[in-house]
Amino acid sequence: MYLIYDCLKNSPFSIATQQVLKHLNIPYTTLDANKRFKAHGGYFGRIGALEQFIFANVYNIALASLEEKKLLALEEDSYANLVFTLDLLRNNQSLRDFVIAELQSQSIILDIDILQNHIAYFPAILANYMTEIEQSIKYSFGKNERNLPHISPNNTTKGFSSCAFYGSRHADCNMQGEYKHIEKLCKILGLTYLSKPFSLQSFTHLAHIDSEKAYQKSGDLLYEGIDLGVDFLCAFADSTFDMFDNKQDLCTKYCKRDPISIASLNMAQILLVCFGKADEAGFETHKINPDFMQHNKASKNAS
Repeated sequence: MYLIYDCLKNSPFSIATQQVLKHLNIPYTTLDANKRFKAHGGYFGRIGALEQFIFANVYNIALASLEEKKLLALEEDSYANLVFTLDLLRNNQSLRDFVIAELQSQSIILDIDILQNHIAYFPAILANYMTEIEQSIKYSFGKNERNLPHISPNNTTKGFSSCAFYGSRHADCNMQGEYKHIEKLCKILGLTYLSKPFSLQSFTHLAHIDSEKAYQKSGDLLYEGIDLGVDFLCAFADSTFDMFDNKQDLCTKYCKRDPISIASLNMAQILLVCFGKADEAGFETHKINPDFMQHNKASKNAS
């Protein structure tokens, strides 16, 4: 059983992931209304208030662990913080002692050595449900052996392609091969999945230090992806999605490119589109909707 680690509240990651879990019959629950996840400060929590950052992440894992559940991170930023926390606890005795003392002061009985068994990452767990995913596909992004209907009636001559973009701490998120099945998954979906060296770069953390530089460098990355001729971007971190969707106009302005609008989707949304459940994917929370959604609407209206 998974406990949804929903730090984002009504984000496309939260909306779409929960719908995918429902469609694949993967058991999960959300946090009780009388409980709250502790805020940890994110990227700058690591730098400015490390002990509080570490304890907040341990506390959040404990909410799942004490109920014999796994805390399911929905996107890279959240998962990276959990992995970083557990790695520090394994290698820093003073932080370990601090966390144990804090847990005791709050009467929380917890074996911190087993916390690794109580975290999970949504893209990674999909590897366990490849058969169920394949059986749920109603539409394909490209040519396929099953002759499934194409995602967009306006784009049947060529398949769709997407370029991956990861978060600023991607290395923390891929130490256990969390992404090794993604290319296979995209092949099942008929989607050409591109992962380039620049996919590993991120400058979102600069936004609180030098916003113009953050937009300029992020814009350079954005247009590296666009220049590949892809149909949409695949964002694994909420910070990346926010930069490429909500702030795409600023990225374009500061990298001095002519504007080319492109949507950013997360993996759960990509799955829902192929499941024929795009209306459940949370696209209403996007500033920029994927073009193929408009094509599908036009096709339905015409019929």
